[in-house]
Formats: sequence, C-alpha cells, structure tokens
Amino acid sequence: MGISLHSQCFFCFICILSIFCITNGFTHHAYSQCLEDQRTLLLELKNELIFNSTLSTKLALWNQTQDCCSWDGVECDGAGHVISLQLNEEGISGGIHNSSSLSGLRYLKKLNLADNDFGGGQIPGGILNLKHLTHLDLSNASFG
Repeated sequence: MGISLHSQCFFCFICILSIFCITNGFTHHAYSQCLEDQRTLLLELKNELIFNSTLSTKLALWNQTQDCCSWDGVECDGAGHVISLQLNEEGISGGIHNSSSLSGLRYLKKLNLADNDFGGGQIPGGILNLKHLTHLDLSNASFG
C-alpha cells in the first residue's frame, strides 16, 4: 500500500523543479527593473537617431510604458543598469549628434551599431567615456 520509490523520487523532483522555477521567476523579475534614468537616456538616444521605422525591429518598439530592460536590443544588469545595446541593422542613417545620452549609459559593456548608415559622420566622442565598454562593433556602419 505504500508509495513506490520511483513515485517518491518523481514527486521530489517536481517539488524541487517548482521551487526553482518560482524562485528564478521572482529573481529574474526583480533584476529586470529598468532604472528611470536609463529609460530616459535610451529614449533620448532613440529621439536623436534617424532610422527607418519599417526596417527597425528594436528602436521602433521602444516606448515609455515598458520596462526598458525588456526592450529588444537592450540588456541590463541586476541593478537595472543598461550593459548591452545591440542596434545593428536598425536602418539608422545620419549621425549621433548629441552623444550625451550614449555616454550617460555609464555601465555599458557592449555596443553594436554595425550595419547602419551613419553617412560618414564622426564616431561619437561619448563612446570614449564608457569606461566599462569591452565590446564595440561599428563594422559596416559608415563612420568617417
């Protein structure tokens, strides 16, 4: 009449898996909260850029109402700082005229602006202020 060893092991596995999923879900949610200053900087950057909204799969969808850490092309650390910005192939044209929004993303480690058309403009000077930057991809971006 007792429960078989196989059934007990399966029950324990399901319990542990459930606890892991619940804990991981709460942890992920707590760590994905975008800081307001980071959202503001990203939206300022978006407004500075000229991009083709029909080609854009990321920038065109960024908005004030969503957590910026959940935006496509944006990755945040546990504290809500933006650490990765992947804006490759976004149909960006022209330059980045005010790099203060970009340089304000102080915790940025990865920046990808590849495969856009910056029209021979200068590489934004604000990139030099990104002390944590370890990966920079400007390939095929038409910087001068």
